This record gives sequence, C-alpha cells and structure tokens, in this order.
Amino acid sequence: MGSEKRKTVKRRIFLSNALMILVTLLLFLFINLAVLGVSIEAVEKEVKSAVEENFEHGDMEELFKEMESMRAAFLFGFLADGILCIGTLLGISQIFTKNLTRHIMEPLEELRKGAKRVQNNDLQQEIAYTGDAEFETVCDTFNEMQRHILEEQEKNRRYEKARTDMIAGISHDLRTPLTAIRGTIKGLMDGIADAPGQRERFLEAAYRRAGEMNVLLDQLFYLSKLETGNLPVHLRRIEMGEFLKNYVDARKELPENGEMTFSWNAKQREMYAWIDPEQMQRILDNLLENSRKYAGADKLEITISLEKRRDGPRISFRDNGVGVPGEKLPHIFEEFYRGDESRNQKEGNGLGLYIVKYLVEAMGGRAWAENDNGLVILMELPYDFGG
Repeated sequence: MGSEKRKTVKRRIFLSNALMILVTLLLFLFINLAVLGVSIEAVEKEVKSAVEENFEHGDMEELFKEMESMRAAFLFGFLADGILCIGTLLGISQIFTKNLTRHIMEPLEELRKGAKRVQNNDLQQEIAYTGDAEFETVCDTFNEMQRHILEEQEKNRRYEKARTDMIAGISHDLRTPLTAIRGTIKGLMDGIADAPGQRERFLEAAYRRAGEMNVLLDQLFYLSKLETGNLPVHLRRIEMGEFLKNYVDARKELPENGEMTFSWNAKQREMYAWIDPEQMQRILDNLLENSRKYAGADKLEITISLEKRRDGPRISFRDNGVGVPGEKLPHIFEEFYRGDESRNQKEGNGLGLYIVKYLVEAMGGRAWAENDNGLVILMELPYDFGG
C-alpha cells in the first residue's frame, strides 16, 4: 500500500476538523431553519390577528404595541437560537476532540509503557502498534533502539567476560616468566650454576622470559593506545610487492627465525595501496608470532603472497600448522579470544589477531581467516587507482 493511502496524524486532524465543521454547519442550518420557520409562522399569526383586531376597532396605537412585542419575541428567539448553536458547537467539538485524543494518546501510552520497561531493564517485549504512519515510525524506531540496547548489553557482557578471562590469563602469563626468573636468580645466588656454561644458560633463560613479559606488556600498552584513539594511522602510498619482499628478507636474517622457512610469492607487480608502513609491519609481526605459538608444526613454514583482486591487493599469510577448529575460526579476531583454552599448553593473550583486524580496518581494508593445510590470514586493502 502506498504511503499516500496510509493513515497519518496530519490527515486524521484534517478530517476530524473538517467533519466537525461540516456537521456543525449542517446542524446550525437545520436549527436555524426550524427556528426561523416557527418564528415566521408565529409572527404571521400574531400580525394577522393584531391587524384584524385593531383594524376593526381603529386602534392603530395598540397595533404598534403588538408589533413591538412581536419584534422583542423574535429577537429573544434569535438569541436563544444563537445560544443553542454555540452549545451544539461546543458539544460536537468535545466529541471530536475526545475521539482525536484517543487516537493520539494510544501510541503515546504504548511509548510510555515501553520506556518504563526499558527503565526496568525489560528489553524483550516490543511495542506492537498499527495505526497512523507517524506513530508507527516512532514505535518502530523505539523498537530498533531497544534491540540495539539489548545487543550492546550482550556485547558488553561478552566483553566483560573476555576482560575477566584476560586478567586471569595475563596473571598466568606474567606469573610463569616471573617464577622462572626468580628461580634462575635464586639458583645463581645459591651457587647452583657453577658448572661451565651453566651460568650462561641460566642467564639466557632469564633473559628470554623477561622478553616474553616485555612482549605482553607492549601488547597491552599498544591496545590501550588503540582503544583511546592515541595511535593515529598515517597512510602513505606504498608499492606492496616491494614492501612485503623487504619484510620477508629482513625476517629471514633474524637469529630467532633460523628454524623457520620463509617463502614470498607475488603474482603481479606494481600494486600500490595507501597504508601505514609501521602498522603494516606490526600486523605481519603479530601474524608471525601467532603462527610461532599456535601452528604446532615441527618445522614452521611461512608463505606470504600478494595478488591482484577485484576489491584490492590481497595479502595472504599462510603457515603449515594444524589450523583452527572450524567452530572457532570466526572468533579468532575477537579481543582477548584464545582458541586454546588451556593456558598451560599454549601461552598467549588473545590480542595479536584482534590488533591485526583493527589495524587493517583502520587502513580501509578487511581481514579474515581460512583453513587450508594450515591457518591462512587474508587481508584486502583498497586500491590506489592513481598508481
């Protein structure tokens, strides 16, 4: 049904006023016609009677008195007619106003009840109203607001649970290296590490554990800057093939990556995009760290690919690990999410992939994950058509 045929408050008010005026005028017409008819008939009778009576007796003065009396009676009748019409107008106005008020107050009362339910945190029951288009729109908007509040509450509940789990996890992640460092220092103090090379191994273990703590604290500090808006993204026009190749070459030379295999594959060259180079490097570092922790491969193989797609340059970051269970794959980018619930088996804080998705979207792209003989993180960035 077209909107022009729908009931509207504007149309309802117009019709109500028009009907009220029309009915009032018709009633006035009937009342005045009736009063006028009766008055004319009465006047005619009295005039005729007075003329006949006074004409016979030749008493014209008495005739004039009778006519004055009839004029006064006519004016009184006319005044009574006006009062009756005004009373009728007020009565009809009251009837139409009451009917119009009922139609307007019905949705307002529903909105009042809905607001009261929201105040009492009852967000399940929605307003069911059909009638005037304006009020239907307002009620639908109210229901949308209520659904949004419900979704936000659910989101906040999940977020708070994730934060609680994160605090417990971070406590574990900090306690483990701290315990190891304290044990190492205690061993050195007690002279346990006196054998040749043992002291170096103890210090090396303490240094590695301190590095793990530093990585965790750095992630938390970085997350805080992201969520408070204190880490702006500075976009630059970058040729992605050269950027990714340089990244792979640089990571191959790092000593801690000596047991890993890196592969680089670009199907097309000269693909430009607007990115923040520093943040893109962090994205790749987070993906590398995620594969290092969770791939579960005897010899980790990392393959970074670049190809031209319809929506933009697509970067593929692939490892040869065990992948992620299908039911958990959609959640791996959520804040504080960890696919492995046993923190004793795998250390991590569930922030790395969340930061990856956040930064990719901040640069105008999108990120998602797939399983294909290992975990594959795919990222698409918008084209730089001027390149």
